[in-house]
Amino acid sequence: MLWSAPRVFVIDDEQSVRESLKWLFNCISLPVETYESARAFLDASITHRYGCIVCDVRMQHMSGLQLQALLNERNFPLPVIFLSAYGDAQMGAQAVKNGAIDFLQKPYRNQELVDAVNTALRISKERLEAETHKDKYEGWLENLSQREKEVLEFVVAGQSSKEIARVLAISPKTVEAHRARLMSKLGTKSAKGLVHLSMLNNAHCGECRWFSRHRPEAHICSTGASERPVQAA
Repeated sequence: MLWSAPRVFVIDDEQSVRESLKWLFNCISLPVETYESARAFLDASITHRYGCIVCDVRMQHMSGLQLQALLNERNFPLPVIFLSAYGDAQMGAQAVKNGAIDFLQKPYRNQELVDAVNTALRISKERLEAETHKDKYEGWLENLSQREKEVLEFVVAGQSSKEIARVLAISPKTVEAHRARLMSKLGTKSAKGLVHLSMLNNAHCGECRWFSRHRPEAHICSTGASERPVQAA
């Protein structure tokens, strides 16, 4: 899976801060772009999808929190880390509630910021991977028959072959044949793999991706989706 190298976008109205952060991230071989204001960043029309934003909270004309709200409205994909010399706990809580990865008070330790950026880059990479899986999954779905799509829905919901057969008024052996074709077409070797693909494609709680990879039998999704464990055919 090939993407451009990760990039850090620094937004701060103090030149000394921008230069300091650029030096810090360059020291760990991270490409950096700097902007003197939220408006300058927006005018740049960034399309890079692997990276993160390090943003001051208090800036003239448009604050960091106002920028975050606007980026959320536009579904901008890059995670945000806030820096502030004046922020309080309430401001930090609001920023994190709106999706910020971290809210660091100045003066901060360089390692603390580097750790936050590494976390943001990991999240950015995971989002790209999820989007890639979703695109592939949707492409695979186009190759399924209507009956196979129906069986897939029941498998993801945790239904056994006998239960699916009863609902669809077909034999369990026919269901098992559909399941085998599903796994072949979708490139997975188990029903758990089908659940994993579906989780990446749909809205689930924040723990779903981890559990789908490690312990799918132990997880109950808080959204109510796929609440039953996958049963053997």
